[in-house]
Amino acid sequence: MSKKNILIVDDEPDVVAYLSAVLESHNFSLYSAENAEAGLKLAEEVHPDLICLDIMMPKESGISMYTKLRRTSELGDIPVVIISGVEQAGEFNFRKFVKDKKIPPPDFYFEKPIDVDNFIAEIKRLLSRRKQNKTKGRLS
Repeated sequence: MSKKNILIVDDEPDVVAYLSAVLESHNFSLYSAENAEAGLKLAEEVHPDLICLDIMMPKESGISMYTKLRRTSELGDIPVVIISGVEQAGEFNFRKFVKDKKIPPPDFYFEKPIDVDNFIAEIKRLLSRRKQNKTKGRLS
């Protein structure tokens, strides 16, 4: 079984280094970008299996990148996990940021600092769900 590719988009080098270490220790391949523009370009190039995305970044927000991803047919089905300190865990109100109801909420939200065990469990669950959805799509 090949390694799953995860793209981390965060402007804080320490966060990228930490998430990279955590994910690599669980046998994931990593790509990273320090802003939304570079993240979107990299996503188009590598088509990652999952994206970890910060909300607050200079120039363009993670929410803006997320919205663009969801509006792009080639990238729209990639699971996205928001990792941010903007809101309290369990209280992330996506509609406060995105009013367009055609854009679905992110697949999961984690508050910084993350709980590593829950983070890895959720990543694995989302990747498994995506694999199942792709398999169903081929059988239909």
